[in-house]
Amino acid sequence: MATGMLVNGKWTNEAYQQDPQGRFMRNPTKFRNWIRADGSTDYKPASGRYHLYVSYACPWAHRTLIMRALKGLEEAITLSIVDPFMNKDGWEFSDGPGCIPDTVNGARYLREVYIKADPNCTGRVTVPVLWDKET
Repeated sequence: MATGMLVNGKWTNEAYQQDPQGRFMRNPTKFRNWIRADGSTDYKPASGRYHLYVSYACPWAHRTLIMRALKGLEEAITLSIVDPFMNKDGWEFSDGPGCIPDTVNGARYLREVYIKADPNCTGRVTVPVLWDKET
C-alpha cells in the first residue's frame, strides 16, 4: 500500500508518522462537518447536492455505501469509486473493474479533490469523502 500524503498541497511519499514505540499516529481529520435539516449547519440535505467518493478496499467506505443503500439515497447522492489498489500516487480513478470515474471534479487522483477543497492541504488522502457540489 502506498504511504503518500499531501504537504502544503503537494504530493509526497512520506512515511506514516509513528510514536517512539513504532505505533501508527493518526492526525486529526481536516475535513469534518455535518448535514442537518434543522439549519444549524451550512450543509442541508438536498437531493443531488452531494457526491460520495469511496474505495472498495476501505471498511469505512463500505459503511457509507451500505447506509446510502439502506436509506434509499442512490439517486440523491452520486458516486465515484477509486481503484482498490492504491499506487504510489494514491487513490486513482482508473478504468479497472468496479471503478467509477470522478464525474463531478474530473479528477484522476482523489488527492486532486482534496486540493480543490484546500489548495494548501496537508494530510492523508482518505476515503470515504462526501463532497458538497454547492460549496
